[in-house]
Amino acid sequence: VTKPGGLTTAESLASGLAMVIVNPYPGQEMRNTDNLLEQGIAVKANDLYLLGSKLNSIVSDPTRLRRMQKQSRAYGNAGACFSIVDHIARGEYGYIDMTKSKAE
Repeated sequence: VTKPGGLTTAESLASGLAMVIVNPYPGQEMRNTDNLLEQGIAVKANDLYLLGSKLNSIVSDPTRLRRMQKQSRAYGNAGACFSIVDHIARGEYGYIDMTKSKAE
């Protein structure tokens, strides 16, 4: 049960978690919500009064929960941080100037 901000969404996907989204803010959170709903990774509770029934709909259906978790694992990239660090360390993004010596 969460709000679908960028970091929370990335961590949830990397962990293969199904999500129940509550009260997303307009903008990025709404776009993330739409995407997660379309991918079958999340359900949305439009208000807190619906939260219990939305959560129960997933918990009471183990097949649905497993399907949502499988979609989350497939859509996420648990190793993304390692790929990013590798690219930066190789200087592919220009963030590290490998021509400067440590003595400078």
